[in-house]
Amino acid sequence: MSAVKKTKAKIKMIELGIVPAFTAYELKRMMASLSEEDRIAAKRKFRKQWRKIAKNEASSLVKPSNGRNPGPAQIRNRSVAIVSKIINELE
Repeated sequence: MSAVKKTKAKIKMIELGIVPAFTAYELKRMMASLSEEDRIAAKRKFRKQWRKIAKNEASSLVKPSNGRNPGPAQIRNRSVAIVSKIINELE
């Protein structure tokens, strides 16, 4: 991916209110630097974006959680889906 496309994707992620991270390391580092209130807001906005994707697309990533929290693999798949959607919208 080109540097211009990465920059545009990060700007779009900031506009959506989610943490502009492409890797788990970046995400952990950026989330740790936020205040507790900002961290809660960023997580809420991430879940909002995920619900939009899950609602609009019949995705194999959507699994009924039966009220349980998603595991690490499911969280990673969700973040990949959101980043992929943002990048595809830029094209």
